[in-house]
Amino acid sequence: MADKPTFTNVVDYEIKRAHSGDFSQTRLPDKPCFIAYDPSFRKLIGSSPKLTLVEQRADKFAHEAGVYIKSTNKNYFTSNYQSNKTIENYSIDCKTHEITEDKFADVVTANGACHYDDKILYCCQGDFNTPSALVLADPSTGKSEMILNNFYGRQFNSINDVVIHHANDDIWFTDPTYGYEQAFRPPPLLPSQASQKTGARALRYTIKPCQIWCVADGFVQCNGLCFSPDYSKMYITDTGALQAHASPAGGQNFSANPRLPATIYEFDVVENGTRLANRRMFAYTDAGIPDGVKCDETGNVYSGCGDGVHVWDARGTLLGKIYVGSVVANFNFTKDGIWMMAEEKLFFCEIGAKGCLVDIECV
Repeated sequence: MADKPTFTNVVDYEIKRAHSGDFSQTRLPDKPCFIAYDPSFRKLIGSSPKLTLVEQRADKFAHEAGVYIKSTNKNYFTSNYQSNKTIENYSIDCKTHEITEDKFADVVTANGACHYDDKILYCCQGDFNTPSALVLADPSTGKSEMILNNFYGRQFNSINDVVIHHANDDIWFTDPTYGYEQAFRPPPLLPSQASQKTGARALRYTIKPCQIWCVADGFVQCNGLCFSPDYSKMYITDTGALQAHASPAGGQNFSANPRLPATIYEFDVVENGTRLANRRMFAYTDAGIPDGVKCDETGNVYSGCGDGVHVWDARGTLLGKIYVGSVVANFNFTKDGIWMMAEEKLFFCEIGAKGCLVDIECV
């Protein structure tokens, strides 16, 4: 990544000093860096961490998804609806760093996505004419296929993020109401929920009956979700503190409500990976909201927040931040590092830790 701006500084946050009332510690650096809130963060990032600003544009071109496809050696991501009231699908060549726009017929207003059998499973929020749906796109052929677009006849609100339980091939996804509140979807027919669908690959061909369940509710706005490395826990973010309003700016008016959740919840995954139990608070972010969420191979939890990617250990202790000074909605691990979608900026981060799904999805 020659001639790209790089940042390697690691700073210690004097948390004891800040908690004793010296609020100067809340003034974070003015350049991207790595901030250690706990001594273990330095070990996690390794001896030579590096952040590279790969691309910067005037619009919010790098917002969500983040899926690496081995057969194309590209990383796929989506733009922010707030830029120009459309969402584009992009990919970056991981060798040349050339960014191209991708077109898939069934992918409408995409948001989150995940890797599925060397294809991209997009969360399509839909619009007034197209239902929200899970759509499987093959970047090698340009073909796409709708997997699911309703809950027993009720349209989904605006499917946001998705993960796979690789032991049983089940698809888990969240369905908040952001599409309606941003004025591109009709009024919701369902509450903000997390759902589970039986593995689409086999069941699409009626090898056994296709089923769908609601597995968790009680969110203001459920958003990102991920499993722990051993699939014994699930983490789901609630981004309710970020409120979208359909007027007066036609869905582009947002406000922050600090009394609402900016929270990651933890659940136990029970009954052979089919249900969630024992919901509890895992972490609350001090900056913005926790959006996309991932685990590394040792069980640390990462989430895109208002000033970068925050990292907690399995007990919910904030270890540190991959700090960029602006919103990172989502990110994804590859075998070489982490792609971070930071709205007008696209970063690549190299640290010692490895994502828990890298060996399944990238190697």
